[in-house]
Amino acid sequence: MKLESLIKPLGIHISPEDVSIDIKGLAFNSSKVKRNYIFVAIPGTMTDGHKYIQDAILNGACVVIGEENLSALGVPYFRVPNSRKTLGLLAKIFYNNPTQHKIMIGITGTNGKTTTSYMLRHILESAGISCALFGSVSTIINGIENESTHTTADAVTINELLEMCNDSVVIMEVSSHGLVQSRVEGLQFDFCIFTNLEQEHLDYHENMESYYLAKQSLFNYLKPNGVAIINSDSSWGERLCSYVSSLNKEVIKINGKNPTYIVNDEELVSMKEPIQSYSLNSQMKGKHNLENASLAFSTAISLKLEPLNIERSLENFNGVPGRFELFKHPSGANCIVDYAHTANAFSHILETANLYNPNRIIHIFGFRGNRDVQKRKNMVQISLNKCHLCILTLDDLNGVPAEQMIQDLYSLDPLNRCIIIPDRTLAIQYAWENAHKNDLLVITGKGIENYQQSYSLPTISDIDTLNYLNDSSLVQQQHSQLL
Repeated sequence: MKLESLIKPLGIHISPEDVSIDIKGLAFNSSKVKRNYIFVAIPGTMTDGHKYIQDAILNGACVVIGEENLSALGVPYFRVPNSRKTLGLLAKIFYNNPTQHKIMIGITGTNGKTTTSYMLRHILESAGISCALFGSVSTIINGIENESTHTTADAVTINELLEMCNDSVVIMEVSSHGLVQSRVEGLQFDFCIFTNLEQEHLDYHENMESYYLAKQSLFNYLKPNGVAIINSDSSWGERLCSYVSSLNKEVIKINGKNPTYIVNDEELVSMKEPIQSYSLNSQMKGKHNLENASLAFSTAISLKLEPLNIERSLENFNGVPGRFELFKHPSGANCIVDYAHTANAFSHILETANLYNPNRIIHIFGFRGNRDVQKRKNMVQISLNKCHLCILTLDDLNGVPAEQMIQDLYSLDPLNRCIIIPDRTLAIQYAWENAHKNDLLVITGKGIENYQQSYSLPTISDIDTLNYLNDSSLVQQQHSQLL
């Protein structure tokens, strides 16, 4: 693609001698630059891309874009107010505006993005509609699944994958980090879904207002005839409904004031005349999953799918890896692995756990280093209030010394009401070995994510640890039978 075709639509002045430069690719990481690439220098949270401009040129960059006032680089340099936004717009043009012929669905919120996206994809695929998924667990394109490294990928990766995508519908989890960092700049969505807003990521956003505004910004990317589907059962949700209405976009409200639909037990009730009820019956229990199902259901209705077929699809939905994933214990106990890592998510998961009528709930969890510390006391208190046994352990350290994190665990429990076992695998092993029939072990925080540090047992994740302990138990049982 010629440089003029990329730069001119952005309103950037280009000299006549540069218009015919042939551009082969885009990069914002100097190590990924190849011959005839544009390098976009982005000031990041950890380092500044402007420091790597010469490296990018040595690697083959023929054009550089950045925010600083620079000269004499040896290649054309264009200064822009916001290089992140420019990167997204460049990627859109370079990859031929890949969202224009697809139905794009963006999902944002603190909790429920992954479950809602998997539910919706299952409904659409069951109706014979090919559906791509961009999310925190997996990226699924053209039926091929790959593990995700970020909830929302960078703008270049997203547009490159979208150009390769032959699926009719694209469902994308959109994180607040991704929105602040303009990773979806240039994309346009037919539907934007809001699940909820709860205290999280305040280490990054500083306060709830900034966090909300990040989530709200997704709805600026709606297409002219785009539709917002909002769980409005909170002041944040109601505020978002008002904002989207001010953009003259259609709003479908779930719960709240003057709703389009309400969630009643296991039903989604349309408040339009004539009033109709739809079944939200699925294998995923709990009020929060009913809300997730209602968002998926109402989106599918807006896509003109038959309600009866949607109901059947939900009944056959088997769940999401690492989200309330159930494992059997040899004693007759059950184990649940879930990604819950906020106070409200704890409430939801533990209330749902009680629906299984367990003798005891044993809860194992930790906290991530360099993350929002304000939520930790509340999380511990909720666990103590709802569980019979609370085991505190480590989660990802993220550069924080283990000794400091262990000290923080003890400071959160001055009355010694919890058992503290810093090694995560040993904490799970302790719960496993002390589980009895009809007990329920709830392991939260990581879901299917791999451990970032090594522990005593030769395992790489919570699920892997459970499988390891189960295999060891079976070997011991066989050995005892032989004796």
